[in-house]
This record gives sequence, C-alpha cells and structure tokens, in this order.
Amino acid sequence: MIDEQDRAIARRLTVSYIVWSTIILAASGLLGVVMRLSQAVPQLRVGDNFWYAMMTAHGLGAFVGWAGFAVMGLAWWVLAGVGFPVRGFGLVMARLTWWLMVLGVLGVIITTIFMGFGASWVFLYPLPFYGSGNWGAWATGLFSFSVLLAGLAIVTWCFGILHTVMNREALQSVSGSIGKRLGLAFGWGFLMPRTFAAKKSVPYPVIPLTVIGLDMIIATLPLAGLLIWQIFESMGVVGSANDLLAKNILWWFGHPVVYLLLFPAVAVYYWLIPRYAGRDLVAGHVIAVAWTVAVIANVFVWAHHLYLDYPSGTAQAQINTAMQPITFALVLPSALSLYSLGFTIYRSRFRWTPASTALFFGLVGWLLAGLSGIVNATIALDVAIHNTLWIVGHFHHMAMLNIGLLIFGAVYALLPELSGKALYSERMAWIHVWITFVVGMIFFGIWLVQGLDGAPRRWSVLPSNYDTLTRISLPFAFILAAAQALFFWNVMQTLRGKGGIATFDERGIPEPSKVRKESSVHSIEAAVMIVALALALIFAVGGYLVGRDVASNKDDTPTTTAVETGGGGEGTVTGDAAAGAEVFASSSCSNCHTLEAAGATGTVGPSFDEKKPSEALVIDRVTNGLNAMPAYPQLDEQQIADVAAYVNESTK
Repeated sequence: MIDEQDRAIARRLTVSYIVWSTIILAASGLLGVVMRLSQAVPQLRVGDNFWYAMMTAHGLGAFVGWAGFAVMGLAWWVLAGVGFPVRGFGLVMARLTWWLMVLGVLGVIITTIFMGFGASWVFLYPLPFYGSGNWGAWATGLFSFSVLLAGLAIVTWCFGILHTVMNREALQSVSGSIGKRLGLAFGWGFLMPRTFAAKKSVPYPVIPLTVIGLDMIIATLPLAGLLIWQIFESMGVVGSANDLLAKNILWWFGHPVVYLLLFPAVAVYYWLIPRYAGRDLVAGHVIAVAWTVAVIANVFVWAHHLYLDYPSGTAQAQINTAMQPITFALVLPSALSLYSLGFTIYRSRFRWTPASTALFFGLVGWLLAGLSGIVNATIALDVAIHNTLWIVGHFHHMAMLNIGLLIFGAVYALLPELSGKALYSERMAWIHVWITFVVGMIFFGIWLVQGLDGAPRRWSVLPSNYDTLTRISLPFAFILAAAQALFFWNVMQTLRGKGGIATFDERGIPEPSKVRKESSVHSIEAAVMIVALALALIFAVGGYLVGRDVASNKDDTPTTTAVETGGGGEGTVTGDAAAGAEVFASSSCSNCHTLEAAGATGTVGPSFDEKKPSEALVIDRVTNGLNAMPAYPQLDEQQIADVAAYVNESTK
C-alpha cells in the first residue's frame, strides 16, 4: 500500500517544511524579544509604527509561518506512517503549498519591516488603509497579496490532504463513492459501520486531518475574496468595503485558522503518544463523535471575536450571542482527546525521553490554554479581559506551550527516522524542553496577570502602572528565546550527522547516540555556550534594529503644532463642531473611540463619553499622537480644530 518511494517523498516534504518553518521561528522570535525589550526599557524604545510593524510580522510569522507551516509538514509524515501515501494531485498540492507559504512569509517581512506596514497581523479592515503617513497604498496592496499567498498555501494543503486521506486503497473502502470515502475519513465508520463500510477501521490520526482539510477550505476562500478586494482598493480600482462585513469575513477565517495548528497537532499526538505508551489509543472510537461535532462547529465560531465591538440590540449582537454555546461545543473534541491521550499514558509503560516529555508538556499546555480560553468565550467574562494582555497570554500559551512543544517533541522523535541520523544531544534536548515549559509558564503567566489588571494589548507603550511586571518579564523573555538556540543547534548538528547513525528500539523510539557519550558537565557547558551566543545575537540584532529606529526617529520627530480654538483672534483657528462631525466620521475615529453622539462604540482607545477631553487635549493627540494613537498629518489645522470642537461639545 505504501512503498519506500512513497516514504521517501513524504520524508522530503516533511523535512523541507520543518527546516523552513524553523528558520521563520528564529526570525519571528527575535522580533518578539525586541518588542518586549522596547516596552520594558524606555531608553531602547523603538518608534510606535516600527513596533506595530514588528508586531504584524511577528504574529503572522510565528503563528502561520512557523507553527502552522510545521504541523502542516508533519501531517505528511503522519499520513505516510499510517499507510496513506501522498501521490499525484495531492503531491502537486503539497509542493505548491511550500512555495506559496515561503513566498507569502517573505512578502510579509518586506512589507512590514522594510515598508512600515503596521496594521497588526489580523489587519482589521479598514485599518490597512489608514497608515497616517507611515505606509502607503503600495504597502497595503503588497501585504494583502502576501497574505493571500499564505492563504492559498492553506487551501492547496487542504486539497492535498483531502486527496490523500480519500485514497480508496488506503481506506480499504468497500464503496468507491467520494461521499462514502469522505465519511470514512471523518471517522463515521465507527458510528455507522454499515453505511460507511470498510475492511479496516480508519487510523485515528486521519480523522482530525480530514476535518481541518474541509473546514479550512470553507474558512479561507471568503478571506481570499476580502484580500483581493483590498488589493484592488489599494490600486484605486474599487471603493471601500463594508467595515462590519469585512470584519466578519476576517474572523470567519481568523478563528478556524487556530485549528489549522491544533487539529494536525492532535493527529501527531494520536500517532506518537501510543508509540511511547506501548499501547493503543484508549477509547479511540469515542473521539469520532467529537470530531463530527468539530467539523460542523469549527466554521461557526468566528463571531466570539466581535463580542464587544457592536452595541446591543443589533443583528450582530444576536450573532455574537449565538456564538457562545457553539464555541463551548468545540470543547468536546479537546476534552475527549485529552481524556483519551491522558489515559493512554496512565498506567502504561510510557517511555520518558525529551521527545515524549515535550509531548506530555504540550498536553498540559493544551489543557491550561483551553481553561483560559473558556474565559474568552464567555461574554460576561470577556467584558473584563477583552483587548487586554490576557488575550496575548492565552494565545501564546496555546501556540507555544501546546503547539510549540508538540512540534519540538515531534522533531526530537521523528528527526532520526526522517534523516537516518541520531539526535546530536539528548541532554541538550532535555534542557531545552524543561526551560521552554517552565519559563514559558512564567512569562506568559505575567501577561495573564497584567491582562486581569486591565493592561491593554497592541500598545507599543504600556501605561506606566504596568512597568514593574513588564520589566520583571524581560529576563524570562531572553531566557525563553535563548533556550530555543539549543533546539536550533541540536537540529543542525543532528542533520550534519554529529550524533552518528540512528538506531531504534522495538517500538520505533530513537535510541541515544552511540557516538556521543557526553558527560553532564560537557553537556551543560555546551548548553551554556550556546545560550550565551544566542543572547549575544539577540542583543546585537535587537540593538541594531532599535538603534536604527531611534536614529530615524530623531531625524523625523514631528514638531508640535500650537493651535488655539475659540478665541477668533489673530493667529488662532476657530473650531466648527458641525464640520468636525464630518471629520470624525471620515477619519474613522469611531473604530477606536466611543462617542454616543456619533454612534461610535470603539474600544481600542479611551471613551470620549467617559473622559470628556478638552479641545486642547484632542488637538494635541490628533496633531502629535501618543502611544497607540498615531498623529494625523493628513488633517490640516482647521480640520483638527473642528473635530476637537465637535468632541468637546458632544461630551458636555
């Protein structure tokens, strides 16, 4: 059913995905460290827009370019391992996916770091078209095209997966019907064995891959349409889109893409945990029920990202409310999977290695991230943590301490069989896994604490009352980043053959290198040296980026424009509140601020109804900007005075 040529094809695919996703991890991780350094140390603070540009590149790079790309690659080897070869159309799609993803990530880096695009990696419409002089239409169009390439990579991967899992020979399906084969791949043979008949049960890892393969096609194609619209709008070919519709389309894709990481990761768990436990997956047939729920609910959870963005009494509010129970329904596949995997480990002959320990820690991270996610999914609780660093902590917990540790564990477990070479250093792998889990728990936990205290997310400069915890977190950020250098070094030395020829035990678990009989002292010395080099590199590159941006800021620092209102004398500009209402609407102030008179309900910036800012304060902020608030050089003195008068009059 699967021969050595098929295995060689899957091997080359998987290695190419893993190598390039690891390179993307190094680049995006470095940007993340520089961002936290900028928040913690005022003397090394970068310009606001450069910080947002780094945030945009870091988010897309780490989430899709590393975590998503890596598990997408691991899926090919998992399928080969359970007897499903990638051939023909599926193979063409798999190779096309690699090119589309690499080119898309490269385009994101160019448009953010070098062209200044900083509208955030979720690029909430219409923010990409309001660069406040920091980026132009070309940057928006090229960024949209780059994300479109990455989105098409997801679609081609899904087509490749579906083609592979519906292989009749591999499924041993009695029927040749496409619908029957798809149902078998979904695991419906466990539920309706007569309707979906086969000579053997579908391997459990196939089920989550089939679910995400179908769901992500449904979720991604509308986003592709929005991105094409943005490209044409940046070229002046079409006008503006509807803001609310665009945001719903974005999150129709934006939340299911989380499962692009999780579901392939679950397939890897289903495959590797039984190998290390020395037993079959416990209660595996039960999970078919959960995945049936997942395939339906996964594409209907988008609106929980819009819980607080629109006022009650609207159609959007009704949609948002309906999302809460649907979101809770997605707990089912996670809960049953954790139950099944946990009891597969329980009282088994589990083999504890760096790889299996990383997998176990990944399960713990999955559970903890799921618990914090329940808070996000509950409307009454989301009121308190919406748009705070709690979201950032939850997100990184899931991405790094669940998916990330799964990737590290899978690489340690599978690299020897993929390369034929023994892992260079098991002790170095032990150090890397433990540091990543323990330090990651602390670092991301600080974000959760700050979020509960109201610390806003997506702010380049946090309010000063959060400085203490931000500075406390900085050493943990450096340690976490430096620990990943152990992983990079270990993988590189393994691929160079420094660990010798790979050997395996009776379960297929890699044995320690027989070439390197390292002492604990030498291993620790090597780890310390690598971490020191990594820290030096982080400081060097981070220092260069910070220095370049600081120098640029000194040259381009805007001068304060003094504008007086209301006096009408010589040298003053009198604000017209009626004209200011038009300026308020045309400048998209409602996207960030709440003002009842204008029907604005934005939550990014301060509420004007609560703060009641003076005209002078509004003029200063619009003219010069502050923190997340950019300056608006596109507005002249009269327009600024008008909008200040309108805000002041509307809040009296």
